[in-house]
This record gives sequence, structure tokens and C-alpha cells, in this order.
Amino acid sequence: MSATLLDVTDLIEFLQRCESVSGVQRVIAETAPLLFRGAGHPAVAVILDRPSGRFVALTGDESKAMLDVPRSATPPDRDAIAAVATGALLRARTAAPIDITPDTVLVFLGAVWINDALMLAARDAGARGARLVFLLYDLTPVLETGHTAAVNMLFERYLALVVQAASAVPAISKASRDDFVRYCEQAGRAAPPGEVTGLPCGIGPGRFDTTSTPWPRPYALLVGTVEARKNHLLALKGWQRLVERHGQDAVPDLVCIGRLGWHADEFLQQYVATQGLSGKVSLLSNSVSDVDLARFYAHADFTVYPSRYEGWGLPVSESLAFGKVAITANNSSLPEAGGELASYFTSDDVDDFVRVVEIEGLDVTARATREARIAEEFEDLTWQHVADCISHDIARAHAQEARKPVFAEVELGREYVLATVGEAPDSGYADQYMRHLQSEGLSPMLRQPRGTRDFETVDAAVIGTFGSPQAWGNELRPGRRADFRIMRPVDGPLVLLVATRSMPGVVRIDAVGPGGPVHEEVYLGSVITLPLGSGAAGEPAQVSLTVTDAQDSVEGFLGIRSFVVLGADDLKSQVVALKSTADALRQELDFVLNTRSWKVTAPLRRLKGRGAS
Repeated sequence: MSATLLDVTDLIEFLQRCESVSGVQRVIAETAPLLFRGAGHPAVAVILDRPSGRFVALTGDESKAMLDVPRSATPPDRDAIAAVATGALLRARTAAPIDITPDTVLVFLGAVWINDALMLAARDAGARGARLVFLLYDLTPVLETGHTAAVNMLFERYLALVVQAASAVPAISKASRDDFVRYCEQAGRAAPPGEVTGLPCGIGPGRFDTTSTPWPRPYALLVGTVEARKNHLLALKGWQRLVERHGQDAVPDLVCIGRLGWHADEFLQQYVATQGLSGKVSLLSNSVSDVDLARFYAHADFTVYPSRYEGWGLPVSESLAFGKVAITANNSSLPEAGGELASYFTSDDVDDFVRVVEIEGLDVTARATREARIAEEFEDLTWQHVADCISHDIARAHAQEARKPVFAEVELGREYVLATVGEAPDSGYADQYMRHLQSEGLSPMLRQPRGTRDFETVDAAVIGTFGSPQAWGNELRPGRRADFRIMRPVDGPLVLLVATRSMPGVVRIDAVGPGGPVHEEVYLGSVITLPLGSGAAGEPAQVSLTVTDAQDSVEGFLGIRSFVVLGADDLKSQVVALKSTADALRQELDFVLNTRSWKVTAPLRRLKGRGAS
């Protein structure tokens, strides 16, 4: 029977932190209940158990407590909800996983790109035939600077997953959808279809008591995470010019509301150094409740939003919903959020920002005229509209055949490492830099320099039930499988070598592939050789590896570090790989033999007949 699974992992993990729902998490909280009620196929809310990499269904009580979250939740309410979220994630550790079949449509409404375990699980679901639907917010990390290298890499892995595996990709704005289509074209792939949903206001007038003002003086409002992209620095510079030009009393305060994000150091430095322009600019970075945010909107003179790139721009539409003049940059999706009612300035141009604030914000008569037009013409979208668009794409996915499996193109003799390369130490520390190049900078078997973009091949080539990725690679526990999917790089017989993580113990494995079955004991840290049989270049080949028993290993799993495809007759490379792992095992053994615990337990091993030397 066809089923729709709605992944709400992002929201549940967010609720654990006792914060008010906003941004991506608000979209999940608002749309999920509507999708349950209106889905054409039975819909179930699921969360990912990170350690196992499997999806587990929420109970009815858990769904009611967390998916019908009161928007005005007070801190005590959030504490209670956080307790339910924690309980659900703990229960998922031992709960039976939900069955994913080729008739399943798995819908991701949240920030998949910050959860590498969720990306692995999504790929595995797609490999089992499930149709995947991803709600696309924006392409910020690849189009706008201001993120860490780790976030950029995760986002590129996310986009590769979406392009390769999605059956439908609805987007929150036409701008985001257009950016995605261009990205696919540049990657040489067709973009999966998808609707444009738009976004309603997260909060609006009439839902809360906004009688009392939250601020003692007139103020303008800037709502958004404090990060480089949101461009608080431009607003600060603009306010400084306004004060210099018009004087303190003629310029309202600027109140900035938003959590601290990344790469906002220049703004924060100037904010602290000037003491917020001597108190003219204030930053509220703690979690602000919806009722307090509504009061700030309701009593603001006007709002500003100088962001350099957005997927939608909720603060713009929320400002209009409260009847306030919204002064915003004219880039990306912001003209969609503001329509003809917002007041626009040239993006990243502080002079034009000041000009528009003077005309539309400080001029009381002009502001009143704009407010009257907003009051008459503004019409908000509805969450039902968003849910209907997503439902259309869910139905589209149900009607489609599953995406064809992806087989990664690999280079013969090139070793691919599963873990991403850590950032190298500063080259000013030559000894640390050299150690990095000679250890983490080299692959474990063939000691090749690691490629910084190996993930592009690895993510498509290695699929399975891994759980959360580790710093060294992926763990494979008993009963779990790893599929290696590659396009044959050359004609003839091939073998696939897999480097395992060095640790005390033995596991038993089964493998099946075009080269025949494999049943063997594997000493952890050694190399597994999997025959791929013979075939022509360009043909797909897949071998599946399963751990059947790990009782004789210390940590209870097989760690997979890297893989390489070699010609079956390339004995030289195979010997190099085996020698490297033998050296690693020798180092591991030397370490173990010199530990105090090894020496202390020698009598016990002698008693058990396992030797003491």
C-alpha cells in the first residue's frame, strides 16, 4: 500500500533546545498537521534515529504534543515540549523501524543539509526505491559567502543528493526554484519538477495581545539571524549616517532581533565598539517569543531588511501583515515577499539604503501614505496554500516511477575516503601542517593524497544503513548493509578493496556481487577484498556487504574507511594496500601491548587460554 512519510527530525531536535519555533522549523510545524489531514495517501510522521540510520514513526501522543506546538509557547511550555522531544528521540533507539518500500514517498520539510546522518538515510531510502520529496528553501551556501567551509560542503552534498535522488522539489519562492534549475543545468542534470509555494507570515496581527509597547522610545525593527548574509553591518552604518545627518532625536532607535549566527564578527565588533551607536542600536539575541515579536512589529515605526540573499524573506511579509512600511533590499526572493507594497533600495548600497529610509521611514507623511496602501491591499498567503502545493508534489511523486539508481564513476586505482578531509592546520605551524599532510592528508591503503571533493563520488557510491558518520568513516553494525555501486572504469575483471578501521577484534561478513559470494572473518584494521567479476567499461556493478556477527569486537561494529577499485591482476597495488594495513595493525598491537590494562589482565587471559604475552 502506498504511504507518505513526513520526516520531522529537524523540528523535533530543535524543540529539544527549548527555543521558540521560527524559520524552517515553523514551516514544518505549520504544514505537517495540514499534510496529515489532507494527504491523498496515509501520512505518518517519522524521525531519524541517528545511531542506527533508521526512521521511526512518532506515536499519536508525540505528534499531538510536538506538531501542534502553541505559537505563543512560554518558556515553561517549551520545557515540557522539550521533554517530549527528548523522550521521542530516546524511544527511537529501541523502537522498530518503519518499513520503507518502493511504494513509499518520503517527504523532507526541514534543514536536511545540516544533518549528514539524515542525508545518508535519505540516500538509502531512495536506493530501496522510495520516492523522495525535498522542500527547497534556498541555495545560500553555494551562492552567498558567509558560511563555514564545513557548512558549504554539507550543503553541496545535500544538493547532490537532491539532484540525483529527488522525485519532486517544491521551493518556497520562484527565485529559489530558478536558482536550483540553474544549479542543475550547470551540473549537467535535469532539475526534478516542483511547485512554488511562497510562505505565509510566521506571525500576524490578531493572534496576540499587542496593546503594550515593548520599547520605551520610537524604533525601527530588523528581524533576522545575526550573520554576515543578513547585512546588519549595512544597517548599522546607515543608522550612523542618519544620526549624523539628522541628530539623535530625529532618528528612531534600531532594534535588531535574532539569534547570533556565523561570520557576523565585523558587525558585532562595531556594535560593541560604538556601544550600539551610543544606545541608538540595540541587539536582542536571546530567544524572543512570538507574542513579544508581535508586539515589536505592532509598535515599530517601520522595518528594515538589508539581507543580501534570501529564500523568501518572512520579516518583509510579516512587516506588511502588521501594516508597517518594509524597507528591503531588491535581491533574490525579496521582491516576491514584498510585492508592490515594500519599499526597495539597491542591494548592499548604504547610500541608497539611507535615501530610502529618509523618504519612506523618517518622512511621517510619506510613511502614513504607504501604510494606508498596505492596509488596503496586503493579502497574506495561507499555510493551507503551502500544504496544497506540497501535496501536489507528493501526488506527483506517488505517480512517478522511482528514480533510477545512481552508479558512481570512479577512477581505476584511485582510493576514495569516506570521511571528509579535516581543515589543515595553519601552515605557520610547520610541524602540525606536515603531520596533517602525512596522516589525515593521505588515504589509508595506498597513501595517496586525498581529494577534497571525494564526497561527490563517495556519497553516490557507498549507500547503506550506517547511522551517524564518524570522523574516520562509517560504522556498519550486525544486520546492517553497505552497498558499493560503481560504473566499471575499464574492461575486464576487477576487485574492490575496502579499508576497515583498526581496533581490537574480529567480525564476520557476508558479501554478494558479480564476482560471487564472500563469507569470511575480518580482523578489524585489515583490508576486505570483494571481487567484482568481469565486464565492460561503463557497465554498472554493485556488491553488497553485510556484517553478520561482531561479538568478538570491542566496539561491536565494522568501521569502513575507504575503498578502491583495482584490476584483478594489479597485484602490486593490492600488496601496497595490504602492507599499509599491516603497518597500521602493527601500531595498534604495539599500543595495546603497552597499555596497563593489557598487562593487568594477563593472568585472566592465561586462565582463559588466550595467552598473556
